Amino acid sequence: MKATKHMNIMNLSKSDFLKYRICPSYFWLWKNNPELVPEDSPAEVRENKFEQGNMIETIARQLFPNGVLVEGYSTQAVSNTERLVADGAEVIFQATVMTENNLLAMADVIERDGYGWILYEVKSSSSVKRDRHIPDMAFQKLAFETAGYTINSTKVIHLNKEFVRNGDTINPQTFFVTEDVSDAVAKILPEVCDQVTLALEKMLQTDTPTSCNCRLLSRGKHCPTFTQFNPDVPNYSVYDIARMQGKKLAELVDGEIFDIKEIPDDFSLTPNQQFQVDIERSGVPYINLEAIRQELSKLEFPLYFLDYESVNPAIPLIDGIKPHQQMVFQYSLHILDTPDGELRHTEHLSRGSSFDALRALASQMREDIGDTGSVIVWHKMFERDRNKDLGLLLPQYGELYESINQRLYDLKDVFSKNYYVHPEFHGSNSIKDVLPVLAPDLSYKELAIGKGDIAAVRWYEIVTKENNEEAEQVFADLLVYCKLDTLAMVRIYKYLKSL
Repeated sequence: MKATKHMNIMNLSKSDFLKYRICPSYFWLWKNNPELVPEDSPAEVRENKFEQGNMIETIARQLFPNGVLVEGYSTQAVSNTERLVADGAEVIFQATVMTENNLLAMADVIERDGYGWILYEVKSSSSVKRDRHIPDMAFQKLAFETAGYTINSTKVIHLNKEFVRNGDTINPQTFFVTEDVSDAVAKILPEVCDQVTLALEKMLQTDTPTSCNCRLLSRGKHCPTFTQFNPDVPNYSVYDIARMQGKKLAELVDGEIFDIKEIPDDFSLTPNQQFQVDIERSGVPYINLEAIRQELSKLEFPLYFLDYESVNPAIPLIDGIKPHQQMVFQYSLHILDTPDGELRHTEHLSRGSSFDALRALASQMREDIGDTGSVIVWHKMFERDRNKDLGLLLPQYGELYESINQRLYDLKDVFSKNYYVHPEFHGSNSIKDVLPVLAPDLSYKELAIGKGDIAAVRWYEIVTKENNEEAEQVFADLLVYCKLDTLAMVRIYKYLKSL
C-alpha cells in the first residue's frame, strides 16, 4: 500500500523520534498515515495532560527571570530564535532549530554558558525517566549541535517528589529539582545518532511496512499499531498469558503460534500459565467452591462495599499534598447489614478542591462506616494507600482510616488466586472483565463516564475552572459511575455466595 499523503519536506521532531524508538513501523504510520494510528488514551485525558504540562512549564520559567519566549512555530520560530541569539539573549524559552537534514527541535529552555549553552527540558514527572528522558535529551542535543549551537551540558528540570503544597503560591525553587544528565546523554548519543539516521530513512519509505518489531515483545510493550501490522494475531492470544515473555514468547512467535489453544502439550509453562491455557482449551469455568466459601467466611457483617475516585495532578490542589499524590474526591458505599438484609447505599462527592471539602468527605465516612464489619474493595492496595493518606492529612480521622484498613477485604482475591476462573475473563481479574460474565445486566458501556481516568479528568476540569455550565451534569455522571463500581462488587459477591 502506498502512503496516502507525503509532505515535500518531512521534519523529524523529538516526539516523532521517540515513537521510532518504540517501533519503526508505528513511527512510519504516524508520519505517513496518522489517521490510522489509534490514540493511546481518550482525548480529554490527553488534553488535560497537555494543559498540566503547560502549567508546569510556566512555573519553571520563573526559575529564569530574564528569559525571553520565542513566538511562532516552525520556520518563523527558527528565525525568531536566531534573532534573539544575535541580540544577546541570555535565556530563551522555546528556542527552535530546523536542520538541513530535517531535524526539528524546540527546547524548553536554553541558557548561555560561556561560549556555549545549557539545554534544559522541563518534565512533569517526579524523577528522570532514564528510558525516555535521556534519549529525548540526546535528540535535542543532536539537533541543536547540528544546527550550529555548542551545547555544554544538558539538564532535566523535574518535580520535587518531597514538595508539599503550603499556601496558594507555588515556589519554583522548592517545587523543582534540576538534574544534570550530561554524562548519561553523552553515553547514549552515538546510539541516538544512528537511530536518527535510520528514522529519517524510514520516514521517507514509500511503501507501508508489512510487519512490526513488537511481535517479540510482551503485550504491555506492544506499540499502538500492533493490531494493524499483525492481523493474524487473535485478540486473546499467547501475548495475554501471564508473564509470557523472553525466550518462551520468542519460541512461540518463531513457530507462528499465537492461538493459546495451539500451544504444544510439551511446551514448558509455569503452573499458572498452564492453568490459563487449560481453561482456554476446555472452554469451561473452573470453580473451587471450598476455597471460595473459605474466603467469604472471613467476612464480618455489616459488609461495606467501598470504592474511591481520586485525582493526582502534577500541581497539588490543596495543602498537604505532594505532586502526583492521589487525592480522594468521591466515594460510593453499598452496605449489607445482615446476610438477608436490604441493600443500602450512601455516597459523597466533593464539589470543590479545598481542604474543607476533603474534611467533609472524611466526616461523612465517619457517619457511614461503623466500627465493626468488613470493608470490601477491589484491588486493596489502592484503597489502603488512600486511607493512609487521609489519615495523615486529617489526623482527627486517623483512627477511622486505620480501622478501615484493618478490616479491608479484597474481593479480587477470589479471582487472582484462581478460585473462580472463566474462559471469558481472558486471563484478567479486572472488575470490568469479571462483571460482564457474572452480572451481564450491569454494564459500564452506556455510562457518560465509564472509566476512572475520565472520572478524574472531568472532576478536575469542573473544580478548577470557573463558570462551568456542565458542572451539575458531570457531578451526576460521577455519582452514577462510582455507584456502579460498588454495586458491581455487591453483585459479584452475591453470585459467589449463591454457588
